[in-house]
Amino acid sequence: MTDKVIESPGFVKTLRPYHVWALGVGIVLVGEYMGWNFTIAKGGVLGALLAMLVAGTMYIMISLCASELGAATKLAGGPYDWARLFVGPGAAGSVGLAVYMEFIALEAADAIVVAFIAQEIFPQLEVFPVTLLVIATLTFINYRGVVAALTLNFFMTAIAFVAIIAFFFSGTLGVFELHPENLFQGAVPNGLIGLFAALQFGPWFFLGIEGAAMCAEECKSPSRAVPLGQQAGMITLLVGAAMTLFVCTMLLDSSLPGEGLGVSVYPLFEAAQSTGVFFLVALLALGTLLTCLSSANGCVCDSSRSWFALSRDHFVSNWFSSVHPKYQSPYKAVIFTMPIAIAFAFSGYLDQVITFSIVSGLVCYVLIPFSLIRFRKMFPSHISKVRPFASPLQPWIAWFAMAIAIVIMSTLFWGYRYNLLFALIFYLIAYFYFHYKHKKHMKHFDWEKEMGWPNPSHHEAKE
Repeated sequence: MTDKVIESPGFVKTLRPYHVWALGVGIVLVGEYMGWNFTIAKGGVLGALLAMLVAGTMYIMISLCASELGAATKLAGGPYDWARLFVGPGAAGSVGLAVYMEFIALEAADAIVVAFIAQEIFPQLEVFPVTLLVIATLTFINYRGVVAALTLNFFMTAIAFVAIIAFFFSGTLGVFELHPENLFQGAVPNGLIGLFAALQFGPWFFLGIEGAAMCAEECKSPSRAVPLGQQAGMITLLVGAAMTLFVCTMLLDSSLPGEGLGVSVYPLFEAAQSTGVFFLVALLALGTLLTCLSSANGCVCDSSRSWFALSRDHFVSNWFSSVHPKYQSPYKAVIFTMPIAIAFAFSGYLDQVITFSIVSGLVCYVLIPFSLIRFRKMFPSHISKVRPFASPLQPWIAWFAMAIAIVIMSTLFWGYRYNLLFALIFYLIAYFYFHYKHKKHMKHFDWEKEMGWPNPSHHEAKE
Protein backbone atom coordinates (compact mmCIF):
# COMPACT_ATOMS: atom_id res chain seq x y z
CA MET A 1 0.00 0.00 0.00
CA THR A 2 1.34 3.44 -0.82
CA ASP A 3 -1.50 5.67 0.36
CA LYS A 4 -0.55 5.85 4.01
CA VAL A 5 -1.99 8.43 6.37
CA ILE A 6 0.96 10.70 7.16
CA GLU A 7 -0.63 13.76 8.71
CA SER A 8 -0.65 12.29 12.21
CA PRO A 9 2.37 12.62 14.49
CA GLY A 10 4.60 9.57 14.36
CA PHE A 11 5.68 7.20 17.11
CA VAL A 12 8.56 8.29 19.33
CA LYS A 13 11.52 5.87 19.26
CA THR A 14 12.17 5.30 22.96
CA LEU A 15 12.12 1.52 23.59
CA ARG A 16 15.16 -0.61 24.45
CA PRO A 17 15.78 -4.40 24.46
CA TYR A 18 14.41 -4.84 27.98
CA HIS A 19 11.14 -3.22 26.86
CA VAL A 20 10.92 -5.77 24.02
CA TRP A 21 11.61 -8.56 26.54
CA ALA A 22 8.96 -7.11 28.86
CA LEU A 23 6.39 -6.96 26.06
CA GLY A 24 7.01 -10.51 24.83
CA VAL A 25 7.43 -12.26 28.18
CA GLY A 26 4.84 -10.04 29.82
CA ILE A 27 2.20 -11.24 27.36
CA VAL A 28 3.21 -14.89 27.50
CA LEU A 29 4.31 -15.64 31.07
CA VAL A 30 0.65 -15.89 32.06
CA GLY A 31 0.69 -19.14 30.08
CA GLU A 32 2.80 -20.69 32.86
CA TYR A 33 0.28 -19.54 35.47
CA MET A 34 -2.89 -20.76 33.75
CA GLY A 35 -4.22 -22.38 30.59
CA TRP A 36 -1.34 -24.77 29.86
CA ASN A 37 -2.80 -27.26 32.36
CA PHE A 38 -5.69 -28.07 29.99
CA THR A 39 -3.07 -30.27 28.26
CA ILE A 40 -3.25 -32.47 31.39
CA ALA A 41 -6.99 -33.03 30.93
CA LYS A 42 -6.38 -34.21 27.35
CA GLY A 43 -3.15 -36.19 27.54
CA GLY A 44 -2.03 -36.42 31.15
CA VAL A 45 1.47 -35.59 32.36
CA LEU A 46 3.16 -37.15 29.33
CA GLY A 47 0.79 -35.31 27.01
CA ALA A 48 1.62 -32.00 28.73
CA LEU A 49 5.35 -32.68 28.38
CA LEU A 50 4.96 -33.57 24.69
CA ALA A 51 2.82 -30.48 24.08
CA MET A 52 5.39 -28.25 25.77
CA LEU A 53 8.27 -29.68 23.72
CA VAL A 54 6.46 -29.57 20.36
CA ALA A 55 5.06 -26.08 20.96
CA GLY A 56 8.42 -24.88 22.30
CA THR A 57 10.15 -26.10 19.13
CA MET A 58 7.62 -24.29 16.97
CA TYR A 59 7.91 -21.05 18.95
CA ILE A 60 11.71 -21.02 18.81
CA MET A 61 11.39 -21.11 15.04
CA ILE A 62 8.58 -18.54 14.93
CA SER A 63 10.59 -16.30 17.23
CA LEU A 64 13.58 -16.44 14.90
CA CYS A 65 11.37 -15.64 11.90
CA ALA A 66 9.73 -12.73 13.75
CA SER A 67 13.12 -11.38 14.87
CA GLU A 68 14.44 -11.25 11.31
CA LEU A 69 11.25 -9.73 9.88
CA GLY A 70 10.82 -7.24 12.73
CA ALA A 71 14.44 -6.06 12.58
CA ALA A 72 14.17 -5.62 8.80
CA THR A 73 10.82 -3.86 8.49
CA LYS A 74 10.77 -1.84 11.76
CA LEU A 75 6.98 -1.40 11.49
CA ALA A 76 4.29 -1.40 14.18
CA GLY A 77 1.99 -3.87 12.42
CA GLY A 78 4.23 -6.89 12.95
CA PRO A 79 2.78 -9.99 11.22
CA TYR A 80 0.28 -7.81 9.34
CA ASP A 81 2.99 -5.64 7.80
CA TRP A 82 5.15 -8.67 6.97
CA ALA A 83 2.26 -10.33 5.11
CA ARG A 84 1.37 -7.05 3.39
CA LEU A 85 4.91 -6.51 2.12
CA PHE A 86 5.86 -10.04 1.16
CA VAL A 87 2.65 -12.03 0.54
CA GLY A 88 -0.26 -9.78 -0.42
CA PRO A 89 -3.36 -7.92 0.78
CA GLY A 90 -5.53 -10.99 1.41
CA ALA A 91 -2.95 -12.56 3.71
CA ALA A 92 -2.24 -9.16 5.30
CA GLY A 93 -5.88 -8.51 6.17
CA SER A 94 -6.36 -12.03 7.52
CA VAL A 95 -3.26 -12.05 9.68
CA GLY A 96 -3.92 -8.49 10.89
CA LEU A 97 -7.33 -9.58 12.14
CA ALA A 98 -5.84 -12.80 13.55
CA VAL A 99 -3.25 -10.88 15.56
CA TYR A 100 -5.94 -8.52 16.80
CA MET A 101 -8.27 -11.34 17.85
CA GLU A 102 -5.45 -13.43 19.34
CA PHE A 103 -4.39 -10.69 21.72
CA ILE A 104 -7.88 -9.42 22.48
CA ALA A 105 -9.05 -12.93 23.44
CA LEU A 106 -5.89 -13.38 25.52
CA GLU A 107 -6.53 -10.06 27.27
CA ALA A 108 -10.07 -11.21 28.11
CA ALA A 109 -8.77 -14.54 29.49
CA ASP A 110 -6.25 -12.70 31.66
CA ALA A 111 -8.89 -10.35 33.02
CA ILE A 112 -11.19 -13.29 33.84
CA VAL A 113 -8.43 -15.00 35.86
CA VAL A 114 -7.64 -11.78 37.75
CA ALA A 115 -11.33 -11.52 38.62
CA PHE A 116 -11.44 -15.14 39.85
CA ILE A 117 -8.41 -14.58 42.08
CA ALA A 118 -9.89 -11.36 43.44
CA GLN A 119 -13.06 -13.27 44.25
CA GLU A 120 -10.99 -15.99 45.97
CA ILE A 121 -9.45 -13.33 48.23
CA PHE A 122 -12.60 -11.23 48.64
CA PRO A 123 -15.64 -13.55 48.23
CA GLN A 124 -18.08 -10.64 48.17
CA LEU A 125 -16.73 -9.47 44.80
CA GLU A 126 -18.43 -10.40 41.51
CA VAL A 127 -16.31 -11.71 38.64
CA PHE A 128 -17.66 -9.66 35.72
CA PRO A 129 -17.38 -6.16 37.32
CA VAL A 130 -13.77 -6.87 38.33
CA THR A 131 -13.07 -8.07 34.78
CA LEU A 132 -14.45 -4.79 33.40
CA LEU A 133 -12.33 -2.79 35.84
CA VAL A 134 -9.14 -4.59 34.81
CA ILE A 135 -9.81 -4.07 31.09
CA ALA A 136 -10.69 -0.38 31.56
CA THR A 137 -7.63 0.33 33.72
CA LEU A 138 -5.17 -1.25 31.31
CA THR A 139 -6.79 0.50 28.36
CA PHE A 140 -6.21 3.82 30.13
CA ILE A 141 -2.55 2.98 30.88
CA ASN A 142 -1.90 2.23 27.20
CA TYR A 143 -3.78 5.36 26.18
CA ARG A 144 -1.19 7.34 28.16
CA GLY A 145 1.73 5.90 26.18
CA VAL A 146 3.82 2.83 25.48
CA VAL A 147 6.88 3.64 27.64
CA ALA A 148 4.89 3.79 30.86
CA ALA A 149 2.92 0.67 29.89
CA LEU A 150 5.99 -1.43 29.06
CA THR A 151 8.06 -0.15 31.98
CA LEU A 152 5.21 -1.30 34.23
CA ASN A 153 5.22 -4.61 32.34
CA PHE A 154 8.93 -5.07 32.99
CA PHE A 155 8.57 -4.90 36.77
CA MET A 156 5.37 -6.98 36.92
CA THR A 157 6.85 -9.65 34.66
CA ALA A 158 10.14 -9.79 36.57
CA ILE A 159 8.32 -10.33 39.89
CA ALA A 160 6.09 -13.04 38.39
CA PHE A 161 9.09 -14.88 36.90
CA VAL A 162 11.02 -14.67 40.19
CA ALA A 163 7.96 -16.20 41.89
CA ILE A 164 8.17 -19.27 39.59
CA ILE A 165 11.90 -19.63 40.26
CA ALA A 166 11.41 -19.32 44.04
CA PHE A 167 8.60 -21.89 43.99
CA PHE A 168 10.69 -24.36 41.96
CA PHE A 169 13.77 -24.15 44.18
CA SER A 170 11.66 -24.26 47.34
CA GLY A 171 10.43 -27.67 46.22
CA THR A 172 13.79 -29.02 45.07
CA LEU A 173 15.48 -27.82 48.29
CA GLY A 174 12.89 -29.50 50.54
CA VAL A 175 10.85 -26.55 51.81
CA PHE A 176 7.76 -28.61 50.99
CA GLU A 177 7.25 -32.23 50.01
CA LEU A 178 7.00 -33.24 46.36
CA HIS A 179 5.03 -36.29 45.24
CA PRO A 180 6.80 -38.10 42.36
CA GLU A 181 4.05 -40.71 42.26
CA ASN A 182 1.75 -38.10 40.68
CA LEU A 183 3.86 -38.27 37.53
CA PHE A 184 2.86 -41.89 36.96
CA GLN A 185 -0.77 -41.78 38.17
CA GLY A 186 -1.78 -39.28 35.49
CA ALA A 187 0.81 -40.07 32.83
CA VAL A 188 -1.34 -41.20 29.87
CA PRO A 189 -5.04 -41.31 30.88
CA ASN A 190 -6.47 -41.25 27.34
CA GLY A 191 -3.90 -43.29 25.44
CA LEU A 192 -2.15 -42.18 22.26
CA ILE A 193 -5.09 -40.12 21.04
CA GLY A 194 -4.86 -38.13 24.28
CA LEU A 195 -1.19 -37.37 23.61
CA PHE A 196 -2.10 -36.03 20.18
CA ALA A 197 -5.09 -34.04 21.48
CA ALA A 198 -2.95 -32.45 24.22
CA LEU A 199 -1.03 -30.52 21.54
CA GLN A 200 -4.00 -28.15 21.11
CA PHE A 201 -3.21 -26.35 24.38
CA GLY A 202 0.57 -26.58 24.02
CA PRO A 203 0.82 -23.12 22.44
CA TRP A 204 -0.50 -21.57 25.66
CA PHE A 205 2.96 -22.01 27.21
CA PHE A 206 4.34 -19.50 24.68
CA LEU A 207 1.36 -17.86 22.92
CA GLY A 208 2.08 -14.30 21.85
CA ILE A 209 5.90 -14.17 21.99
CA GLU A 210 5.88 -13.02 18.35
CA GLY A 211 4.18 -9.85 19.62
CA ALA A 212 7.51 -8.64 20.99
CA ALA A 213 8.45 -7.57 17.45
CA MET A 214 5.39 -5.35 17.17
CA CYS A 215 7.03 -2.47 19.03
CA ALA A 216 9.83 -2.27 16.43
CA GLU A 217 8.60 1.10 15.14
CA GLU A 218 9.03 2.54 18.64
CA CYS A 219 12.51 1.07 19.36
CA LYS A 220 15.65 3.20 19.41
CA SER A 221 17.57 0.49 17.54
CA PRO A 222 15.13 -2.10 16.13
CA SER A 223 17.83 -4.20 14.45
CA ARG A 224 19.38 -4.80 17.89
CA ALA A 225 16.46 -4.49 20.28
CA VAL A 226 14.00 -6.82 18.50
CA PRO A 227 16.24 -9.90 18.07
CA LEU A 228 17.87 -9.50 21.50
CA GLY A 229 14.63 -8.89 23.38
CA GLN A 230 12.74 -11.59 21.46
CA GLN A 231 15.34 -14.36 21.92
CA ALA A 232 15.95 -13.50 25.59
CA GLY A 233 12.18 -13.70 26.05
CA MET A 234 12.00 -17.14 24.43
CA ILE A 235 14.75 -18.48 26.72
CA THR A 236 12.93 -17.08 29.75
CA LEU A 237 9.70 -18.79 28.73
CA LEU A 238 11.33 -22.17 28.09
CA VAL A 239 12.87 -22.13 31.57
CA GLY A 240 9.59 -21.01 33.17
CA ALA A 241 7.54 -23.65 31.34
CA ALA A 242 9.84 -26.50 32.43
CA MET A 243 9.81 -25.35 36.07
CA THR A 244 6.04 -24.90 36.08
CA LEU A 245 5.28 -28.32 34.61
CA PHE A 246 7.65 -30.04 37.05
CA VAL A 247 6.31 -28.43 40.23
CA CYS A 248 2.60 -28.50 39.40
CA THR A 249 2.53 -32.15 38.33
CA MET A 250 4.41 -33.12 41.51
CA LEU A 251 1.93 -31.32 43.77
CA LEU A 252 -1.53 -31.62 42.19
CA ASP A 253 -3.35 -34.82 41.29
CA SER A 254 -3.79 -35.07 37.53
CA SER A 255 -5.36 -38.53 37.35
CA LEU A 256 -8.97 -37.60 38.17
CA PRO A 257 -11.07 -36.53 35.16
CA GLY A 258 -13.01 -33.29 35.57
CA GLU A 259 -11.06 -32.09 38.60
CA GLY A 260 -7.58 -31.35 39.87
CA LEU A 261 -4.74 -29.97 37.78
CA GLY A 262 -6.44 -30.55 34.41
CA VAL A 263 -9.25 -28.05 35.02
CA SER A 264 -7.72 -25.54 37.45
CA VAL A 265 -8.19 -21.86 36.61
CA TYR A 266 -4.87 -20.94 38.28
CA PRO A 267 -2.73 -24.11 38.65
CA LEU A 268 0.44 -22.51 40.06
CA PHE A 269 -1.54 -20.77 42.79
CA GLU A 270 -3.40 -23.98 43.66
CA ALA A 271 -0.11 -25.88 43.72
CA ALA A 272 1.26 -23.30 46.17
CA GLN A 273 -1.88 -23.65 48.31
CA SER A 274 -1.33 -27.41 48.50
CA THR A 275 2.07 -26.85 50.16
CA GLY A 276 0.56 -25.01 53.13
CA VAL A 277 3.53 -22.60 53.12
CA PHE A 278 2.04 -19.13 53.61
CA PHE A 279 4.94 -17.26 52.02
CA LEU A 280 4.68 -19.32 48.81
CA VAL A 281 0.89 -19.03 48.71
CA ALA A 282 1.15 -15.23 48.98
CA LEU A 283 4.02 -15.08 46.46
CA LEU A 284 2.24 -17.17 43.82
CA ALA A 285 -1.03 -15.27 44.37
CA LEU A 286 0.89 -12.06 43.72
CA GLY A 287 2.66 -13.64 40.74
CA THR A 288 -0.62 -14.80 39.22
CA LEU A 289 -2.19 -11.36 39.58
CA LEU A 290 0.84 -9.54 38.19
CA THR A 291 1.38 -11.87 35.24
CA CYS A 292 -2.28 -11.66 34.23
CA LEU A 293 -2.17 -7.87 34.44
CA SER A 294 1.15 -7.78 32.58
CA SER A 295 -0.20 -10.06 29.85
CA ALA A 296 -3.41 -8.10 29.44
CA ASN A 297 -1.39 -4.88 29.37
CA GLY A 298 0.86 -6.21 26.58
CA CYS A 299 -2.17 -7.50 24.70
CA VAL A 300 -3.71 -4.03 24.62
CA CYS A 301 -0.40 -2.71 23.28
CA ASP A 302 -0.05 -5.31 20.51
CA SER A 303 -3.68 -5.55 19.43
CA SER A 304 -3.94 -1.79 19.15
CA ARG A 305 -0.77 -1.68 17.00
CA SER A 306 -2.23 -4.30 14.66
CA TRP A 307 -5.51 -2.36 14.35
CA PHE A 308 -3.56 0.89 13.90
CA ALA A 309 -1.57 -0.68 11.04
CA LEU A 310 -4.75 -1.99 9.38
CA SER A 311 -6.25 1.48 9.64
CA ARG A 312 -3.14 3.26 8.37
CA ASP A 313 -3.34 1.24 5.17
CA HIS A 314 -7.14 1.64 4.82
CA PHE A 315 -7.98 -2.02 5.49
CA VAL A 316 -10.31 -0.64 8.15
CA SER A 317 -11.45 2.94 8.75
CA ASN A 318 -8.50 5.34 8.75
CA TRP A 319 -10.12 7.08 11.74
CA PHE A 320 -8.18 4.62 13.94
CA SER A 321 -4.78 5.64 12.55
CA SER A 322 -4.49 8.80 14.65
CA VAL A 323 -1.54 9.16 17.03
CA HIS A 324 -2.11 11.18 20.19
CA PRO A 325 -0.24 14.52 19.91
CA LYS A 326 0.87 14.41 23.55
CA TYR A 327 1.22 10.71 24.47
CA GLN A 328 2.29 9.43 21.01
CA SER A 329 -0.01 6.44 21.38
CA PRO A 330 -2.48 5.14 18.75
CA TYR A 331 -5.16 6.18 21.21
CA LYS A 332 -8.25 5.50 19.07
CA ALA A 333 -7.03 1.98 18.28
CA VAL A 334 -6.26 1.48 21.99
CA ILE A 335 -9.74 2.55 23.05
CA PHE A 336 -11.32 0.26 20.46
CA THR A 337 -9.72 -2.80 22.11
CA MET A 338 -11.93 -2.30 25.14
CA PRO A 339 -15.42 -3.24 23.81
CA ILE A 340 -14.05 -6.28 21.94
CA ALA A 341 -12.25 -7.56 25.05
CA ILE A 342 -15.40 -7.06 27.11
CA ALA A 343 -17.42 -9.05 24.57
CA PHE A 344 -14.98 -11.99 24.89
CA ALA A 345 -14.92 -11.72 28.69
CA PHE A 346 -18.72 -11.68 28.87
CA SER A 347 -18.80 -15.39 27.93
CA GLY A 348 -16.95 -16.32 31.12
CA TYR A 349 -15.80 -19.65 29.58
CA LEU A 350 -12.03 -19.59 29.98
CA ASP A 351 -11.21 -22.60 27.79
CA GLN A 352 -13.39 -21.29 24.93
CA VAL A 353 -11.74 -17.87 25.03
CA ILE A 354 -8.28 -19.48 25.19
CA THR A 355 -9.14 -21.74 22.24
CA PHE A 356 -10.13 -18.81 19.99
CA SER A 357 -6.89 -17.06 20.93
CA ILE A 358 -4.91 -20.21 20.05
CA VAL A 359 -6.63 -20.68 16.67
CA SER A 360 -6.00 -17.03 15.80
CA GLY A 361 -2.37 -17.42 16.86
CA LEU A 362 -1.93 -20.55 14.74
CA VAL A 363 -3.19 -18.67 11.67
CA CYS A 364 -0.37 -16.20 12.33
CA TYR A 365 2.14 -19.03 12.81
CA VAL A 366 1.42 -20.28 9.32
CA LEU A 367 1.69 -16.84 7.72
CA ILE A 368 4.70 -15.47 9.68
CA PRO A 369 7.17 -18.12 8.42
CA PHE A 370 5.59 -17.97 4.96
CA SER A 371 6.20 -14.20 4.97
CA LEU A 372 9.84 -14.87 5.84
CA ILE A 373 10.15 -17.38 2.99
CA ARG A 374 8.79 -14.77 0.57
CA PHE A 375 11.08 -12.09 2.07
CA ARG A 376 14.14 -14.29 1.59
CA LYS A 377 13.10 -15.11 -1.96
CA MET A 378 12.60 -11.44 -2.87
CA PHE A 379 15.81 -10.31 -1.16
CA PRO A 380 18.09 -13.37 -1.38
CA SER A 381 21.41 -11.70 -0.63
CA HIS A 382 22.35 -10.49 2.82
CA ILE A 383 22.12 -6.72 2.41
CA SER A 384 22.57 -5.06 5.80
CA LYS A 385 20.24 -2.25 4.79
CA VAL A 386 17.45 -4.74 4.15
CA ARG A 387 18.29 -7.61 6.48
CA PRO A 388 20.26 -6.42 9.53
CA PHE A 389 19.58 -9.70 11.38
CA ALA A 390 19.65 -13.07 9.62
CA SER A 391 18.19 -16.06 11.47
CA PRO A 392 19.98 -19.40 10.92
CA LEU A 393 18.92 -22.45 8.90
CA GLN A 394 16.39 -20.59 6.80
CA PRO A 395 14.10 -21.30 5.01
CA TRP A 396 14.06 -24.84 6.43
CA ILE A 397 12.98 -23.90 9.93
CA ALA A 398 10.25 -21.66 8.48
CA TRP A 399 8.76 -24.61 6.58
CA PHE A 400 9.05 -26.83 9.67
CA ALA A 401 7.33 -24.21 11.85
CA MET A 402 4.44 -24.02 9.37
CA ALA A 403 4.07 -27.81 9.43
CA ILE A 404 3.96 -27.92 13.25
CA ALA A 405 1.39 -25.10 13.35
CA ILE A 406 -0.89 -26.97 10.93
CA VAL A 407 -0.56 -30.20 12.95
CA ILE A 408 -1.42 -28.41 16.21
CA MET A 409 -4.36 -26.70 14.54
CA SER A 410 -5.72 -30.07 13.41
CA THR A 411 -5.76 -31.35 17.02
CA LEU A 412 -8.43 -28.78 17.92
CA PHE A 413 -10.87 -31.09 16.16
CA TRP A 414 -10.97 -33.08 19.42
CA GLY A 415 -13.23 -31.00 21.64
CA TYR A 416 -13.27 -27.67 19.80
CA ARG A 417 -14.22 -28.49 16.22
CA TYR A 418 -16.85 -25.74 16.03
CA ASN A 419 -14.41 -23.13 17.32
CA LEU A 420 -11.91 -24.28 14.71
CA LEU A 421 -14.40 -24.27 11.83
CA PHE A 422 -15.84 -20.87 12.78
CA ALA A 423 -12.37 -19.30 13.05
CA LEU A 424 -11.14 -20.75 9.77
CA ILE A 425 -14.27 -19.66 7.90
CA PHE A 426 -13.96 -16.18 9.43
CA TYR A 427 -10.34 -15.78 8.34
CA LEU A 428 -11.00 -17.30 4.92
CA ILE A 429 -13.76 -14.76 4.27
CA ALA A 430 -11.43 -12.00 5.45
CA TYR A 431 -8.73 -13.26 3.07
CA PHE A 432 -10.89 -13.07 -0.04
CA TYR A 433 -12.49 -9.77 1.00
CA PHE A 434 -9.19 -7.98 1.50
CA HIS A 435 -7.58 -9.68 -1.49
CA TYR A 436 -10.15 -8.38 -3.97
CA LYS A 437 -10.57 -5.01 -2.26
CA HIS A 438 -6.87 -4.10 -2.18
CA LYS A 439 -5.22 -6.13 -4.93
CA LYS A 440 -5.03 -3.18 -7.33
CA HIS A 441 -3.02 -1.13 -4.81
CA MET A 442 -0.22 -3.73 -4.73
CA LYS A 443 0.62 -3.77 -8.45
CA HIS A 444 3.08 -0.89 -8.35
CA PHE A 445 4.71 -1.08 -4.95
CA ASP A 446 7.44 1.51 -4.37
CA TRP A 447 10.04 -0.16 -2.11
CA GLU A 448 12.29 2.89 -2.08
CA LYS A 449 9.49 5.23 -1.02
CA GLU A 450 7.96 3.07 1.71
CA MET A 451 10.90 1.04 3.02
CA GLY A 452 13.99 2.82 1.74
CA TRP A 453 15.09 -0.46 0.12
CA PRO A 454 16.35 -1.23 -3.38
CA ASN A 455 13.93 -3.06 -5.61
CA PRO A 456 13.85 -6.87 -5.12
CA SER A 457 16.24 -8.88 -7.26
CA HIS A 458 13.26 -10.34 -9.08
CA HIS A 459 9.62 -9.33 -9.24
CA GLU A 460 6.95 -11.85 -8.47
CA ALA A 461 3.22 -11.18 -8.60
CA LYS A 462 1.80 -11.35 -5.11
CA GLU A 463 -0.98 -13.79 -4.48
